[in-house]
Amino acid sequence: MSILVVGLNHKSAPVEIREKLAFDTNSISTALSMFLQKYQNAEAVILSTCNRVEIYVSSLEDSIKVEDVLSFLADFHRIELNYLSQYMYHYKDDRAVVHLFFVTSSLDSMVLGESQILSQVKEAYMMASMQEATGKVMNQLFQQALNVAKIVHTSTSIGKGKVSISSVAVEFAEKIFQDFTGKIVLVVGAGEMCELLLKHLYEEGSRTFIVANRTFERAQELANEYHGQAIKYELLNEYLTKADIIISSTSAPHYVIHANQVKDAIKHRRGNPMFLIDIAVPRDIEPDVANIHNVYLYNIDDLQSVVNQNADERTREVEKCRAIIEEEVEHFMAKLEEMKIEPAITHLRNHFHTIGKEELDRLKPKIKNLDNGDWEQVVYTMERTINKLLHHPAKVAKQEAKNGGGYRYVETIKKLFGIFHHHHTDHPKQ
Repeated sequence: MSILVVGLNHKSAPVEIREKLAFDTNSISTALSMFLQKYQNAEAVILSTCNRVEIYVSSLEDSIKVEDVLSFLADFHRIELNYLSQYMYHYKDDRAVVHLFFVTSSLDSMVLGESQILSQVKEAYMMASMQEATGKVMNQLFQQALNVAKIVHTSTSIGKGKVSISSVAVEFAEKIFQDFTGKIVLVVGAGEMCELLLKHLYEEGSRTFIVANRTFERAQELANEYHGQAIKYELLNEYLTKADIIISSTSAPHYVIHANQVKDAIKHRRGNPMFLIDIAVPRDIEPDVANIHNVYLYNIDDLQSVVNQNADERTREVEKCRAIIEEEVEHFMAKLEEMKIEPAITHLRNHFHTIGKEELDRLKPKIKNLDNGDWEQVVYTMERTINKLLHHPAKVAKQEAKNGGGYRYVETIKKLFGIFHHHHTDHPKQ
């Protein structure tokens, strides 16, 4: 039984290559059934996200090679194999297990510690499982991977602290307002950063949005997306008074919100605070705004420094996570070794019980005066004796397997007792 992963990710391949290899739900189903038709004793799971495409394969007697998986992916996506292989990586057995545990625990993600990958791995595994593409090995592997990710996230701070500009900005706003219900958000500009911030605020419960932009159509577009209101850019000053949260990100070369405007606005607000986020470069909001009582101003550098700090804290946790993963990989590899020798132990038992049955069949005609109850006692004693004799070798085999020597031990027993059996006929999904 071997485990192999072949794939590419954001580190090994640019987005235009990753797109070519990406799978959607339907194509994953098709690919899995095609793969299993070609390699009938295999197990497989396909993980496809915007940052990675990986195929995990388990086969008996190491029958599926890296080249087989690469050819399959190239054929399936109709990509030239030589062109594709330069972007791909592959890991085998314990290294493949380490890789999956790292991926699932989000140590291999673009954003270290992000939580999305866990549900993506779970989904990939569930899909393969529903297609009956997983068996003993992949079930054990993926269940353990999901479990390891939970241990990593609960016993370290790898997922703590926000690591995007927009989520940090929202976190700051929460410190001032606690709750966004009924708070009015004024957005100046309609670019990507504004949109991200709006999305975050919406997720946290904000529902009243006003969008001002030089191009009114774009303001309308963004406002409609979040059931907000678009206003003409010229009316900005008028709406400052109403806004609790102001996000500004225009491409203007000068300030678009000045200290005197904010001073006037705060007077009309009867002590209600104002929270301003300036994510424009050059800045949109005059820095003196920060000196006004009850007004909180943060610019891109303030937010970025918190993001960096949080990202550094996550990076410092990586060693702790690595130690947990290494220990869990050891546990898994020990389990895998046990699984590898299970068919051999079963065969050993069958071999002995077959000899026992043959001897009983030879004995029965010779003992004519035994009734059924007595004969059953003889059969029971024979079976019990065989099981007792085999108990210790089986126990030692499992122990040896944990230390990586199970296969050699079983082979020795087979030689000793003259058992000749090619166990690659045993199916992993039984």
